[in-house]
Amino acid sequence: MPKIIDRPKERILDAAREILFRDGYAGLSLRGVAGECSIAVGTIYNYFADKDTLVASVMMEDWVKAMAEMETAAQTAETAADGTEAIYRSIRRFAEQYADVWEQFFRAGGSPTVVSSRHGMLRGQIARQLETLLHRLGKQDAALAPLLAETVLSAAMQPDIGPEPIRVLADRLL
Repeated sequence: MPKIIDRPKERILDAAREILFRDGYAGLSLRGVAGECSIAVGTIYNYFADKDTLVASVMMEDWVKAMAEMETAAQTAETAADGTEAIYRSIRRFAEQYADVWEQFFRAGGSPTVVSSRHGMLRGQIARQLETLLHRLGKQDAALAPLLAETVLSAAMQPDIGPEPIRVLADRLL
């Protein structure tokens, strides 16, 4: 009789997150996750094709949280600069949270194509939040949202670019 596992996907994701942040990308293995969950490795393959898919799923959960923060900022900020800065800060927190993971991924031979293939999707999601912000504030500059989204995304990935230039840019553009 097969073993019934309570919330297997969630357990796998929780264990993978714990291992990822404790031991890094290189220290995460499907066998280690299975051991942490007391399940067979094959059970993981029922939900995730490979290690990279599992890591991407962990990251996606955190990205969804960052998007919720951005949505709140877009719906509540009093100025375009406040909202743009809040969106920048959400992206920055996510980027800092995963900086070591990305570095280890690339060192382990991970393809930059995997990351760049998602770039347009991320920019689109951020642009939609900025459009919401600008429309809500009565700004007629929503066409600038994709360009501003690219700028905010790029700036948030650079440790030497803080929120102040983003505020200045938003104030001057909008």
